[in-house]
Amino acid sequence: MAASICITAIVPALAMLRNGMDLANTIDTRHLLLTYAVSKMEEQLAIVGATWATGTLTGNFASDGQSTIRYSVTRSDAVADGGVVGKLMVVTVTTYSDDNGNNAMDSSEARLVVTTKVAKLTSYVTKAS
Repeated sequence: MAASICITAIVPALAMLRNGMDLANTIDTRHLLLTYAVSKMEEQLAIVGATWATGTLTGNFASDGQSTIRYSVTRSDAVADGGVVGKLMVVTVTTYSDDNGNNAMDSSEARLVVTTKVAKLTSYVTKAS
């Protein structure tokens, strides 16, 4: 009798613990996505301010021990992307959790997109050099 009472109390408690661990993992992943997106955005804004280089690059944060967190960066001053050629650059950083390890951003994987624009100013180039 005592064993059945313990089992009926322990099983739901273990289920709650497991759900709590899953939620904590989700929160940690989303926090990593935000932190890395902001970090990569700051890096890219410095590059744009100094060199006005357009392009796309991808990678991951394996050097930080987070090889499943990947990123994609796009820097463009094309009008189609919302920029003004030679005057206004659009920088977009996407971070995502590559849960299945296929190096592609799947629709079911957590992602975060951060976008901003930066003007081409002489003061940026002067300070960078």
